[in-house]
Amino acid sequence: MTKLFAAVNGEVIESLEENTTPTYTRIHYLLNELKNFEDLEVMSISFHLLPKKGLVSILYNNVLKTVVALRSALLLTLCRPLVYFAYPHSLTTVQNRALFRFCRMLDLKIILDIHDTIEQGEAIGTAGSPLNEYQEAYYFKNATIVLALNKFMWTYLKEKYKIDQDIKVIFVPNAYDDKFPELFPEKYKSVPDRCNICYIGGLSKNRGMEMLVGACDKLHNIYPCLNLYLYGPYSYGFSGEMRNKIEESDFVLQREVPRKDMAKSLLDMDIFVMPYNPQERYMDFSSPTKIFEYIGTGKSILCSNCRSLLDIGKQGAIIYFDYNESDLASKIEMLIANPPLRENMSEKIMGMRAEHSWKRRAEVVYAAIKSL
Repeated sequence: MTKLFAAVNGEVIESLEENTTPTYTRIHYLLNELKNFEDLEVMSISFHLLPKKGLVSILYNNVLKTVVALRSALLLTLCRPLVYFAYPHSLTTVQNRALFRFCRMLDLKIILDIHDTIEQGEAIGTAGSPLNEYQEAYYFKNATIVLALNKFMWTYLKEKYKIDQDIKVIFVPNAYDDKFPELFPEKYKSVPDRCNICYIGGLSKNRGMEMLVGACDKLHNIYPCLNLYLYGPYSYGFSGEMRNKIEESDFVLQREVPRKDMAKSLLDMDIFVMPYNPQERYMDFSSPTKIFEYIGTGKSILCSNCRSLLDIGKQGAIIYFDYNESDLASKIEMLIANPPLRENMSEKIMGMRAEHSWKRRAEVVYAAIKSL
């Protein structure tokens, strides 16, 4: 029996609850799929933190995280399992950073699942990371297996940090969960006088929000049935003017959806958009959860020309657009005016959907674990 200890809060593995972060989705579904292999035991420690309000809560949380880290160190010493860290999620606390070094001291095999980086966080306008590039390089260089989202991102990181060739790298993009084929068992059928367009994820300029809202604003005057749903939070530094435009609009709805409810919230959508700016290096390397959840619905997808995503929509399953408002608007209008095209795209997406499930991703990780 192979043992794998996940250096994450076990509560995330047990339930997504009201979490709205795609990072939790990756950890939750990937580790739960790994649990299904009979000769692999996935272990973790569950603990409940208080909301970060007031000195007492902060002190309590830090004491609890220290106790959990000590329990984890004891478990690692006694069981000597493989150790899974999600990056940067697992390493944003000083306790887990010490735990990583403890694993190195014990010469344990480490699986580092890279879902984000300092540079990517800066590119999408999130607040400052508690990590620096020196620490980032250390974690990347000292993993036994790296789970990278795609080859473009890893090639860049490898060159940037001069990472040793001996590290085993497995490409594990994000995926959709089992709720999607359950809720969307058949191909899409268009509904007369309805065109609901949807974007999932944080709202920032580099993610094409101004372009998307602008394109839909022009088209709404021609097609009053057009509605735009933005399921995600406003990112740090998002334009106040654009935020006001969204909130004052009569056809744009912005709200945050818990991850456990995401699939259900997409039932009445007709077109999905992935408008990342490919001129931004880390947008161009992206492998966002949303694109695979779009695939999970089996509905039409419009995607900007990000290099890491061009191979996904082969043979017309996804329509790609140049990163400008005019081309995006023309592609949206083409889909609105041509319901049979939407249905044809749906049939192609349904044909490739199975290869992008978390089950398939876990099979790749499991094979890497068993090869050690």
